[in-house]
Amino acid sequence: MSETDPPTSPGGEDAEGDGDLPPLLEPEASSPAQKIVRATLTLLLLYLVFGVLIPSFASYEDVWDALTSLDPVVVLLLTALTFVVEGCKAGAFALLIGPLRFPDAFLAQESAAVVSNTVPGPSGTAARYGIYRKLGISTEDFATSYVVNSSVSNVLPLVMPAIGLALLSTQEEVPGSVWTLALVGLGVSVALLVLAVLIVRSEQFARRFGARLGRFLNWLRGVARRPPGAELGDTVVEWRRTVVGIFRARVLGLVGLFVLRELATYLMLLASLRGLGVGAGVLTAIEVFAVYTVVRLATLVEITPGNVGITEALYISALNWAAGGREADAIVAAVFVFRMFTYLGPILIGGVCTALLSRRFRRAGAGSAS
Repeated sequence: MSETDPPTSPGGEDAEGDGDLPPLLEPEASSPAQKIVRATLTLLLLYLVFGVLIPSFASYEDVWDALTSLDPVVVLLLTALTFVVEGCKAGAFALLIGPLRFPDAFLAQESAAVVSNTVPGPSGTAARYGIYRKLGISTEDFATSYVVNSSVSNVLPLVMPAIGLALLSTQEEVPGSVWTLALVGLGVSVALLVLAVLIVRSEQFARRFGARLGRFLNWLRGVARRPPGAELGDTVVEWRRTVVGIFRARVLGLVGLFVLRELATYLMLLASLRGLGVGAGVLTAIEVFAVYTVVRLATLVEITPGNVGITEALYISALNWAAGGREADAIVAAVFVFRMFTYLGPILIGGVCTALLSRRFRRAGAGSAS
């Protein structure tokens, strides 16, 4: 096999096979009217965030002045941290899928990020699935890795508010607004963690929870005049078995990657703030971490592609609240810098990765045809 040829799957499946997307991950069809409504609501949300909310904190002229003052050393640091974060995301899939090499996982991760950050719905999942199929990864391996990666990676944001609260207790003076944010995040985290533990400990509870969740979701679908979905009791039980089994075998590597990813992302936020002059006298590193943990928890579910608009609004509001309104221009600029690297960064890297994969697959196709 040549360097450019995609490998075959362990089961001997054709690398070019199109295999159906697992039902759990397949997006639901939307009518033209639903698409128009979603697009309208998204545009309205973006207008409210960028046209109303952000200008209430700082003018875009002042924000631009702050952005242009950013030190090149900070830019290099943020660039390096971006690759660390994206490398951790790819590394998790490489760890979970034996035949998948890290370079291939990174190319697939970044190519899928272009889609997920620009197209609504589980578009990034479908894009990654298509790439994995061309790389010879089976549908079963993809579905299992996706479920385990999504489940385990979302546990850490549930734990982080407790860590932030513990760190806050080491400071002598903490603004009441920061304590409020941390306690709200902790309360939500505790409730979700208790639910997760109960599901993992008891198959019977998992089945009952899935059945009740399915009935509630079907009620919501009925309100929206949509047909009922599948019963979720067996789905939650199967999720439990898959996650628990693989997590036990890969626990140390996965946890290490996820901790490094969260730490690097937090350092990107802190570096953005410090690079634009928001010093420890305004927001300490611990206070920034507390805000990060709460916003990270609040943005687990994507509403817009990459949660664009929502993430910026939450960070700007929370950081300004914690800072007591001080250095508002610099805080807004810092959030924009942070999002340039965490949202736009993967899109730019993904553009290069997409071109490399396209060239590779074209060569492989030409080689197999000759």
